[in-house]
Amino acid sequence: MTTSKNAKTVLDILKNEVEGDVRAALQKMTDDYSMTWMYQGKTELFPYTKSSAEEELKEVYPIKGRKYDIRNIAEGDGVVMVELIERYPDSKTGETYRTPLVLVLEMKDGKIRKGRHYCDPHVSHLHLSDERIEEGFRGTESKMIISGD
Repeated sequence: MTTSKNAKTVLDILKNEVEGDVRAALQKMTDDYSMTWMYQGKTELFPYTKSSAEEELKEVYPIKGRKYDIRNIAEGDGVVMVELIERYPDSKTGETYRTPLVLVLEMKDGKIRKGRHYCDPHVSHLHLSDERIEEGFRGTESKMIISGD
């Protein structure tokens, strides 16, 4: 797979996330970075980063055992889109969450400026098996696995 500079930045930041490396991730974001989750959150429609990206990353990045299964990556002028399955263990039960999602990341000068995170949070909490998730992909194979292992 040939990878452009922007796509490499996106794949590298996903690697930073599974490794819990906030400092390295911040170097891949512009100062005005923001992420919007394109769904109904617990208290609002389309929640987004409100405080500093660093503070929000410090909450999310400590999750151990996270893996990203990249199914497709596409890009256009200043944008990278990634279709993937996010897997991570529930810290209380040990059960694994498996969430199919799409990230749309707007790039500026080789860094991520804005992101939109598309998924169905109801599917995320079903603890679906790998076999069940694969039904949704119907033969679309994994292009790469990003994990901290």
